Amino acid sequence: MPDPDRTEPGGVEFGLLGPLRIASGGAELALTSPRSRVFLALLVLNAGRQVSLQAFADAMWGEALPKNPRRAVQLCAVRVRARLERIGAGEVIVTCPDGYRLDVPPGRTDLGRVEELLRGGGDELTAVTAALGLWRGEPLVDVPSESLQREVVPGLVERRLRLIERRNDILLDAGNAAALVGELVPLTAAHPLREAFCHQLMRALHHCGRRAEALDAFHRFRTSLGEELGLDPGEEIRALHAAILTGGPDGGPPRLPVPRQLPPGTAVFTGRGTELAALDGLLDAREQPVVGVLTGTAGVGKTTLAVHWARRIADAFPDGQLFADLRGHHPGRALSPQQVQARFLRTLGVRGEDVPADAEELTALYRSTMDGRRTLMLLDNAGSADQVRPLLPGAAGSLVLVTSRDVLLSLIAGHGAHRVNLDLFTLAEARELLERRIGPERVAAEPRAADDIIAASARLPLALAIAAARAVIGREDRLGDLAAQLRGGIGAFDTDSAATDVRAVFSWSYRALGAGAARMLRLLSLHPGPHVTVPAAASLAGLTTRDAARLLAELTRAHLVTESAGRHTLHDLMREYAAELAAAEETPADREAATGRVLDHYLHTAHAASAVVNPLQTRETLAAPLPGVRPEPVAGTATEWLTAEQDVLLAVLDRASATGHHRRAWQLARALSGHFERQGDWAHWTGCQHAALAAAERLADPALRAKAHRGLGRVHVRLARIEDAEHHFTAALELHRSIGDLPGEAHIAADLAILHEQQGRYPQALEHALRALALHEPHTAGHAYALNTVAWCYARTGRYELALDHGHRALAATRELNAPGGEIAVLDTIGYAHHHLRRYPEAIASYRESIATAERLGDRFNLAMTLDNLGDTYTAMGDDASALDAWHRAEAILDELRHPALRRVREKLRG
Repeated sequence: MPDPDRTEPGGVEFGLLGPLRIASGGAELALTSPRSRVFLALLVLNAGRQVSLQAFADAMWGEALPKNPRRAVQLCAVRVRARLERIGAGEVIVTCPDGYRLDVPPGRTDLGRVEELLRGGGDELTAVTAALGLWRGEPLVDVPSESLQREVVPGLVERRLRLIERRNDILLDAGNAAALVGELVPLTAAHPLREAFCHQLMRALHHCGRRAEALDAFHRFRTSLGEELGLDPGEEIRALHAAILTGGPDGGPPRLPVPRQLPPGTAVFTGRGTELAALDGLLDAREQPVVGVLTGTAGVGKTTLAVHWARRIADAFPDGQLFADLRGHHPGRALSPQQVQARFLRTLGVRGEDVPADAEELTALYRSTMDGRRTLMLLDNAGSADQVRPLLPGAAGSLVLVTSRDVLLSLIAGHGAHRVNLDLFTLAEARELLERRIGPERVAAEPRAADDIIAASARLPLALAIAAARAVIGREDRLGDLAAQLRGGIGAFDTDSAATDVRAVFSWSYRALGAGAARMLRLLSLHPGPHVTVPAAASLAGLTTRDAARLLAELTRAHLVTESAGRHTLHDLMREYAAELAAAEETPADREAATGRVLDHYLHTAHAASAVVNPLQTRETLAAPLPGVRPEPVAGTATEWLTAEQDVLLAVLDRASATGHHRRAWQLARALSGHFERQGDWAHWTGCQHAALAAAERLADPALRAKAHRGLGRVHVRLARIEDAEHHFTAALELHRSIGDLPGEAHIAADLAILHEQQGRYPQALEHALRALALHEPHTAGHAYALNTVAWCYARTGRYELALDHGHRALAATRELNAPGGEIAVLDTIGYAHHHLRRYPEAIASYRESIATAERLGDRFNLAMTLDNLGDTYTAMGDDASALDAWHRAEAILDELRHPALRRVREKLRG
């Protein structure tokens, strides 16, 4: 007789979406053993697929495995199978080679039934509702497996929540918002961080006309998300929030205003082709959103360019253009980010009463409102990155262009902003602006006056626009008269509007500086040269180099100075403005002290650099520099420093001469003379010697006058101006004798030897050279120089072995003094002697060593002379190709130096 509890195995059903469920024919079977429930649950989860013995063991015991886990799993299988036999379903558990399988169709488990319902087609709402009906509570609630609870249950819970979300969306789309509000309120309370439920509640409330409650739901969600996870709401819910803000209370579609706030462009826009191309590149960027920063000094035309470009590309942003003048450099008038956010929100359709007062809520609402829009935003005149950062949209599609006198480094570093720097007009751009403003005919009629107007405006677009406006007003006036007025300085660019007055525009940037940077700007106007390095600025202000670098960086960020390769520059109008400030705010004593410090800085650094390059040059001992002066270390870069700073050094020399610092002027001129001699810069070498002579005469010092005359004599010897050289050497010799200066006489004797050698008076030249050698003390720079002079004169008189003997002695003395600059001429002398002894390989070796040293030290004149001699040696050897190469190199240098020896070299090339 059959057992009444047994049923057909095909009718058994299993459920995990709640407590473990085993049912057949209306009857349910309970498993009392916890491990049996785990065993069966794992089979149900994998219905139709084999589950390994290891998987059973991990689910049932975790790490606390029994001694024989395989046997333990098998015993559990026997017990579960025996229980299922009571409802005639024991055979659904099939033994496999390494485990077991539940042999039932997917539809016999609640998990499988859910999948069938959702794949079945037909009405989606019916299927989703039926699938949700299969959940009977917390999944696997009575299955005590740590791994299943950790790895399986969360996914099942999430599946149910997603089905609820889908059902809600279907009902909302069908217009059943009112019925859903009651369900969504407890759902959002139970899941306060689940964005979809909040989104649906907001939709339902909004469509029911409960707009304020919808907005309140968003604010609660945003607060919870921020406090719990430190996150902002997602794009979709922020877009819904913005739509609710701008939509009507009846739940209709949102009304999205399209703002057109760009200011009008200038009637005449010129130049800036490079910068416009750089801005066009922003349209290809992929950041979210794209941020461009247009920087430059006050009055350089940032706003004009930004508005011109923004209007040109405005159509690429269908959701409109927003504009705000942040007034970042107007003390006391700068707009806060919150003011701009509120203004933009009202522009975008948010009612004034809905704009939050709380800064965080305001920023959240602003970002929500901006999300999903493709907007062009122009933020003009930003004072800092902090003023801009809260205004940046959070999503892709928008482009923000910021103009600022500050470089806004943190915006570039933190938000990937692209910087486009705007410099002064080029000469061509400045001329084009004048031609377009006042007409090309007037410019062509007075081209020199037009150039003077451009120069007086310092190529600053604002100043040039003011000058052009005055030319337009005075149509009958000559441009020359206007240029003369503008030479009056910055005051000539005053206007009746602070927005276009050059001095007023500069003042906005100046007042935004810290006290230290403001003082540095004032003192920079006292610096004589066209640019200033950090060490020089440190000496000027009496600061450490670190503090000076920090202040110059602040001035550079504010675009009051420009920086290139470590050198800082003020344009002419800014320098004049800074000079006005210095006269008004620095005491005469402070200005004099700063001037003294900067003179000492360049004097002591140039003196040290000259000593490095040519230790043989006689030097005076300098007085200790003023307190606060920090000369630059130039041990390894002396020639490079002198070359880079020579324009500054000449300006410093002029300042020292003009301000009565005559001893400093004389000493600096002496330090610079050797550099210009090596460069072959005859004009500046001559100028330095005249400055030295004028300073010596004002000091009434015969020793200094003698040395200045000697320097001028050397210049004239080099340029083959024999009479002028004799005049200065004679004056120098008389002064040296008047004060009993034998070393000075010795120097003049050596110089006269070179002078007579140039005239072809070789015996007289040798006589003067030997006298110089006798007068100089051994182991001195003068003695080494005299040895080479004697060697050269011996060579010119045909006594080549004596020339070699004195040449090698001179080379040893020069090297003992560690004076590579002196070796150049000595090696040339030795090479010349070897050549005439027909020792051509030795001559070439000596010439090449001289050439290498001259190239390394930048001694262009002696390089050309040695190349000329090298060409002669190659010719003597029959190597015409090498000779031509050497002479061509010499020709190029001498042509550039405009030296008389050029004719001799060209004759050799023609021959």
